[in-house]
Amino acid sequence: MHTIKTSKHYKYLSAFFAFLIWGGWAFYINHEEESYTGVISGVVQGSCSFIITLLIAYFVTFQFNKFTNGIARVVLPPIITVCITGSMLIAIHIIAGTPAILYTVSPALTVALLFSFYTVYKLHLASQQQRKNNETEQ
Repeated sequence: MHTIKTSKHYKYLSAFFAFLIWGGWAFYINHEEESYTGVISGVVQGSCSFIITLLIAYFVTFQFNKFTNGIARVVLPPIITVCITGSMLIAIHIIAGTPAILYTVSPALTVALLFSFYTVYKLHLASQQQRKNNETEQ
């Protein structure tokens, strides 16, 4: 069985947009407290979103290839990945002193979950195509 992967282009483009969108969102939500809190929150959220987006693609792909049960293969990788990365994100915002953590991370984690399910969908389609190609070769 071949390992199914997502492309580097897909991963890095997604991470770049995550940095821009969620860093900008964090700045917007937190800039009214004090001028520097918006900047710090934006940089923290943007950087974390960039890294987490890359990790999501990797972790979801890794788990997708490890699970053999169809339902577990599709449902568990996104949920496990977002729970782990979301916990780390909240802890980092607590350390950074972000004032509105819930408002800062909730939209990003919701989109991260959707992104994870979309990644699983892409992997599932690729595995089906691979299965068809293998059947044709035999």
